[in-house]
Amino acid sequence: MKANVLALILVMLQTSACLCLSVPACSGADEITAINARISADSKNSDLYLKRAALKLKYLDYEACIADLNRSIELKPTADKYFMRAMARRELGKLADAELDFEKSAQLDPSSQSAFAELACLAAKLRHYEKAKKGFDGLFKLNPGRLVERSRRAEMYLQMKKPQDALIDIQAVLKKDKDSGGRCHSLLGQACLQLHQYDKAAEAFSYAIRKNEFNFEARKGRAEAYEKLGKTKLAQQDRRELEEDFSEAFHNAPFRAK
Repeated sequence: MKANVLALILVMLQTSACLCLSVPACSGADEITAINARISADSKNSDLYLKRAALKLKYLDYEACIADLNRSIELKPTADKYFMRAMARRELGKLADAELDFEKSAQLDPSSQSAFAELACLAAKLRHYEKAKKGFDGLFKLNPGRLVERSRRAEMYLQMKKPQDALIDIQAVLKKDKDSGGRCHSLLGQACLQLHQYDKAAEAFSYAIRKNEFNFEARKGRAEAYEKLGKTKLAQQDRRELEEDFSEAFHNAPFRAK
């Protein structure tokens, strides 16, 4: 998450003219002190609050960042401020509030692919499907070639039990990236399962497993497909290997206590 935040800071500093304030180069603490003095002298300058919010976000002080953004938005609401506040709120786990801010950012700047993408993916995670669909539609209207988000919309459609809609996105991704690390083939297998196309499901899951032997979702899905096809021994073998692979992955996990 920290990498995402720092990347946002760089983009904001490079693209937002309002952040290009004449504050002397110095350490972070000294820079904040300098901005504090300027705010004391000019308390209605929304750009100063935004500049300080960006620094607070950079140093992961999310609550202080949000407080400054609240004041900056009160003085002069803009899409980038709502976007930054959404990022900070998401880091704090305030997902519903972040969703509203991403939505407002997209409304204020309908050319922002980032705002639509973040809105769509977060709303899908929250299972706010209508809002997610609007986000995806807005994004693909601007850039239909966003393959990661097409995969995520396919995941959403599978959650909604709409495999035909999922297939459209899956096929669009596979057309551009036939390999896709096996992830898209796993989604293809899930869609085929929902459509009761069990042979195709087993084939898709098998490809995903060949690309990544620890793809637990694909192995579980293939076991289900084999069961539906009456291939009980193959289904049992997959379930047994799934248990063994999961045990091995857990045993080798870097976070596991020694």
